[in-house]
Amino acid sequence: MVRARLFCLILLAVLVSGQISDLRYTETNNDNLGEAIQFLREFDREAAEMCNRVANAEWRYSTNGTEFNKRRMREQQNLASKFECISWRRAVSFDSSRIIDTSIRRQLGRIVQQGRCGLGDDKYAELQHVLALLKDNYNSAKVCPFRRIGTESTDLGTFSSAAGGYTSSNYVSGYTGYCDLKISPDLTRLMETSRSESELRHYWVAWREKTGPPVKNTFMRYLHLANQAAEQHGFHDAGEQMRSVYEDGDFFFTVNDLWGQVQPLYKQLFTYVRKGLVRHYGEHEIRRDGPLPAHLLGNMWAQNWRHIIDIVKPNPPETPDISGEMVRQGYTPIKIFQTAEEFFTSIGLSPMAPEFWRNSVLQKPNDGTGQCSASAWDFCNKVDFRIKQCTQVSLDDFTGAHHEMTHIQYYMQYASQPFLYREGPNPAFHEALANAITLSVGGPAHLQKIGLLNSPVTVSNGNTMVNIEYLLNLALDKLPFMAFSLALEKWRWYVFEKGPVGMNARWWELRLRYQGVIPPTGRGFEHFDAGAKYHVISDQDYIKYFVATVLQFQIYAELCQAAQHYGPLHTCDIYRSREAGRILSDVMQQGASLSSAQLVKLLTRGKTSRLSVDPLLEFFRPLEAWLEVQNRDEQIIGWSSTMEDVALFQPLLGRNGQRASTENFTFVLLLGMFMGNVILNKAFLS
Repeated sequence: MVRARLFCLILLAVLVSGQISDLRYTETNNDNLGEAIQFLREFDREAAEMCNRVANAEWRYSTNGTEFNKRRMREQQNLASKFECISWRRAVSFDSSRIIDTSIRRQLGRIVQQGRCGLGDDKYAELQHVLALLKDNYNSAKVCPFRRIGTESTDLGTFSSAAGGYTSSNYVSGYTGYCDLKISPDLTRLMETSRSESELRHYWVAWREKTGPPVKNTFMRYLHLANQAAEQHGFHDAGEQMRSVYEDGDFFFTVNDLWGQVQPLYKQLFTYVRKGLVRHYGEHEIRRDGPLPAHLLGNMWAQNWRHIIDIVKPNPPETPDISGEMVRQGYTPIKIFQTAEEFFTSIGLSPMAPEFWRNSVLQKPNDGTGQCSASAWDFCNKVDFRIKQCTQVSLDDFTGAHHEMTHIQYYMQYASQPFLYREGPNPAFHEALANAITLSVGGPAHLQKIGLLNSPVTVSNGNTMVNIEYLLNLALDKLPFMAFSLALEKWRWYVFEKGPVGMNARWWELRLRYQGVIPPTGRGFEHFDAGAKYHVISDQDYIKYFVATVLQFQIYAELCQAAQHYGPLHTCDIYRSREAGRILSDVMQQGASLSSAQLVKLLTRGKTSRLSVDPLLEFFRPLEAWLEVQNRDEQIIGWSSTMEDVALFQPLLGRNGQRASTENFTFVLLLGMFMGNVILNKAFLS
């Protein structure tokens, strides 16, 4: 106890004084188990206290975004970063490979392998500064409103292939108002609701002009520093370091194989969506056998297509208005969360603690302060867990409440684990578990069971139009997101390994390959379209969403089997199944003490330790059969690419700035595409 307190006092003194550069741990190849246990005991308490201080500071800023609260939050985050690096230096002084105790070895490994502390103090500070610049540019980006002058396209100016597309000076010709539209909620809502091609094009281009080119050079510095850090942590590059958290030496091939099995279903959905878009916008915008323009899919990044279901499915919905029914039955934000709590207690899990109801923010404050994005919070003291959600009485927020409360249940279940194990075994597990629960509570079977849906939904018949509409909505949400996350991460892994040369063309090559999506305007070398996505410029893992989508159906299927469900998988509801709750609790309690493969084996009761898309395909099988009927007259299932599609992001010019001859252009283009594929494949096979 005395040693622990002494370590604490020294640590805090160092942190407060900022003299971290004077503190060095010497690598001694120490395999003393007693010293390792003592270090981890000290770390466990200090890390939890540090986490609590950071969480409190972030909560205050999130619920009251003053400049003072922002400064206090940054101070605590900086202290946490310094603590992380001090702990890393201490952890690397142990030779964990010679420590017999597997739990001690695993905990040391979780400290040593991740993070960027191997850079040293100066470069670590520079990396943090670079990331702050990237995030500040993104968060402060604002664009001008679309204005119709004469015709819809007047604002956009004249397209210039030499300039790579429309320039920002063309956006609002003649407009004198304020250019103050931010990505959330303004542009997000506009991309979801507008059905004007020229308006959508305007916002799509404007957002990328503001977020990409200004930080392109800064991002390249980030790539260099991240790779240097990865090398210091024993990895070939930062992409390999990011993949290492999945504890799968063949992870690249694993995700490739999984997507290969899902792709036929995705192509059926893609073809049905294209038919609706052609019907709405006409063949002058979209070829009947071609890829889809990225700005017409209801989302700034074309990662989620559910907001264009009114275009995709022309007939009026047969599913009743669940949100309206909730209003009629007197649901409130509090009642929504009470209903979510009752779901978990019905399967044998714990109710929410009094601190949860006292401290959570479950509806938008009257003063309008704070951020409204839904989130679940663990204050790292084993008792204080909260949700922040500006809840509306709607089906989306009903399922969202269950999603966030699943995170809280996970926090509560693994709270007794050492601090390093108080998370999922990889970044996908939290989302996978939360989404598995929403598959149960958001389906027609559960909504009927709790009195929010009166349409006929039977276990034996999963092919009613109510079921098809539910599956279609879910597929528009899940499947494009899988393709997008795979393309994004493949791109990032590539630029980490091969460098930033031609990275914008590579971005669109992968988007076309996996998603069948092309830019609405020409994109040149000066653009940086990946920078329009926050997770790219903020150094956040994204393949976790792909893995979480696969894993959630795997978890859901196992829980349904435990609940003794019979019939189509998508009609399963685990409500009131104590056996399903027992399995869920067994998995949650482990936290990160087991690897993901070990947890999957526990979940499946020994049947497999690998990810599988079979449950996902089984879930969507009725929809796939329906889509095949809808697409029977289509000339191609999926998409075919032409030279014009590829030329949007692979511009080739002649000596005088004009397009090269068709013959030469064709040869060079095909050769470039072939060589690009060879390089890409070699990069990941080496």
